[in-house]
Amino acid sequence: MAFRHLNELPLGDKVFRIELVSEDDTTVTLTLTGWREDTPETLLASGALTLPLAEVPPLRIALNRALRALALVADVAEPIPDRDVLRELFPGHGAPWVPQHEEDLARRFHAGETVARIAARFGRTPDSVRTKLRELGHDPRRPEYCPPDGCLSWSRYASPALLGTVEEQDPT
Repeated sequence: MAFRHLNELPLGDKVFRIELVSEDDTTVTLTLTGWREDTPETLLASGALTLPLAEVPPLRIALNRALRALALVADVAEPIPDRDVLRELFPGHGAPWVPQHEEDLARRFHAGETVARIAARFGRTPDSVRTKLRELGHDPRRPEYCPPDGCLSWSRYASPALLGTVEEQDPT
């Protein structure tokens, strides 16, 4: 069973792409590239590593330890915690959506950014981005579609039929 897994992670003004490919289920090739968004033709990082599939778990531990040591020595970042992998991968996971994020989400979606890229930008899972798009009245498969009453309309929170109009409400 062959597989290909691709992650593109925007971090600030930089983008890192990590690709894992296995054609024969005995070896896996890890390819890393990184660039600045304003100059994608100039690579900040690039490289490929091919290793037996059975050696992936020890490599993960070794890379994690090496990056932690680098972070401590170079004072470039906090070490990444081993627990709570979901929070590690998706720092926005579980956080409420605020109106500015909803506006930015709709703008990026209409601009043609992929759901995966938007999810990485907000630190959320692609499923949570698709769910929020549906809540905003969008079809995640059709960026050209916009709800009839606008992308960020009040009707997504409450239907006027449910609330009633001012005239209909009983003053007592």
